[in-house]
Amino acid sequence: MNVRKLLLISYDFPPSTGGIARLCHEIVSHLQDTYSKIQVLTIKKEGVAIPYQDLTNVSITYLPTQRGKAELKALQWLRQWPYKATTDVICGVWHPDAALAVLGGMKNIYVLAHGTELLSGSSRFRKYIWHPFYSKWVLGKAKKVIANSHYTQDLVNNINPDANTIALPLGVNSDFFKPILGKKKTGKLKICTVSRILQFKGHDFILKTLENLPKIYREKIEWHIAGTGSYLQELKQLAQTSVIAKQVIFHGFVPDKDLPKFYNQHDLFILATREQPNSTKVEGFGLVFLEAQACGLPVIGTRTGGIPDAIEDNQGGFLIEQDHEAQLQNLLIRFMDRPKYKEELGNRARKRVEDKANWQVYMQQFKKILGV
Repeated sequence: MNVRKLLLISYDFPPSTGGIARLCHEIVSHLQDTYSKIQVLTIKKEGVAIPYQDLTNVSITYLPTQRGKAELKALQWLRQWPYKATTDVICGVWHPDAALAVLGGMKNIYVLAHGTELLSGSSRFRKYIWHPFYSKWVLGKAKKVIANSHYTQDLVNNINPDANTIALPLGVNSDFFKPILGKKKTGKLKICTVSRILQFKGHDFILKTLENLPKIYREKIEWHIAGTGSYLQELKQLAQTSVIAKQVIFHGFVPDKDLPKFYNQHDLFILATREQPNSTKVEGFGLVFLEAQACGLPVIGTRTGGIPDAIEDNQGGFLIEQDHEAQLQNLLIRFMDRPKYKEELGNRARKRVEDKANWQVYMQQFKKILGV
């Protein structure tokens, strides 16, 4: 009988939304039959973002919402955990999750690395103290640091060259995100973008590129934007004064359960995230690219951060240089000139996900790392 236990420490866990919460939930879901007991330690939160898988062999302990109180409660809880020698600990991020695990006396610690949390930006404190001492110490205590991309693995190694790291690009639930038959043909190229609406995500660049298309092509596009964020109002103002104002549609927040339908209503997915010096804003991987590909959509993304691990050029997707208007326009024109091309690329995108970018493939490698 397997006596090993699994403990997930993550403040990002449903009903939280976002990539870290999604990843942590997928990991726990796929390990339910592997461990004798699974325990999640997370903060209490309000929300309605219910995951699409049920958790059966999982206990969840909620910490106070207020930071400080949450950490103290977590330390008390961890120090009293009686199964330290037989528990594998997965930490959603290095701080505070992995730091709490170390201070709580846990042994077999595995840290998930995502990208942003490993950057210093313009902060001298983060550059000269936070990362060189604190994060270097925590990452060095991990049995393994599991990075979501080769870009993120390099960030870990830059902080602590002795950290035991491995790059394991993410997967997607290909049974949930899948093509839906009966897509209506409108004669237009229906583009979609799903992400938090922040300036570094490049929505303004996409808008400018669409505006500057030759008129004969410009009139054939629609752009559907899902998401909320601090840049939303400014983006709406830009769109309202644009020559394609009537062709830009904002959908607000789209819940997880509705995302497959949303993707399937469109022909092409674009997200043009930027990477800038002295900024902590970066796309460590870009799970939305896999979601779209799983639904049979070709995708276009920038060659920044970890996106090259989410997109394989000409295998259902394309990488362009950051803010390179001509490259994006040429791809859009190619899709409009060759109507069957998007279907061909969409089929390649789906096949890529089925062969090597789903959670089953990811978890096979993840279990090898854990040794279970």
